[in-house]
Amino acid sequence: MRSSGLVLFACAGLLLSGGAILGGSVAWSLLRMSYYFWTSDLGVELSSAVLFLGGALLCLPTCWLSTVVPYHVKSLSLTATLMALVSVAMVMLSVGLSSIAGLARAVRDPAAVNNSMLRAMAIDAFDPAVRSSFAAMQLELRCCGVQSYSDWYQHRRTLPPACCGRVWNGKRGDICEVPLYSMGCLRPAIAELRYFANSMSALSSAIVVVMAVTLFASAYLLVTGVVERGEVRSHKAPAPLRIACLAHPPPLVALTSPAAIPHDAPM
Repeated sequence: MRSSGLVLFACAGLLLSGGAILGGSVAWSLLRMSYYFWTSDLGVELSSAVLFLGGALLCLPTCWLSTVVPYHVKSLSLTATLMALVSVAMVMLSVGLSSIAGLARAVRDPAAVNNSMLRAMAIDAFDPAVRSSFAAMQLELRCCGVQSYSDWYQHRRTLPPACCGRVWNGKRGDICEVPLYSMGCLRPAIAELRYFANSMSALSSAIVVVMAVTLFASAYLLVTGVVERGEVRSHKAPAPLRIACLAHPPPLVALTSPAAIPHDAPM
């Protein structure tokens, strides 16, 4: 019992730190890399990162319950709630890991990413969301075009201002003739996506392992509590024996005395 409590305390600390790191990393990465939702066909794979965010948020109540359960070992409801939260969080992180594996497979095929980015570039002039996403990606990754800046000349006469490190302000004179970034965005984008997939997979796998240990420790406490309750009920103390004591016992009467002879008996 005591060792299980120590294990739960250790897991609580790991879940608190790991959940905070995972949640912060996922939220920051999704906000910073949101341009991939419009500049590529990886929106579905990137959307699966929401599962990591949900699993990270569930680490907070799991951490709190892991510190409360050792003090209330006989409370089966708290232990069962802890096991349910851990199970749900493990399922969410496991599904997220399987989805992020799809992103890793897509990153291994640069040709598919290249074609999707070229298709998005073709509608840059008609879709403001794609235009702003391409500008944000080029400014963030310090690149221009997909393979090189010459990709833009297939769809427009001049380069976008982002290729010169500027943000388009709506003026016609704000054009870029000589690109500041000559490298295309395909290589840095694939490197960034690969780093995101690897880091999320490693961190989520570590949290899943800690949650598995928490689940086993909680199950041990639950079973131990049920067994102890059964032993207490089976070994009940016997009912006390009650003996009546007379404070003034009647006087002893001899059988030959006149008081012991019935009055209606013949003399």
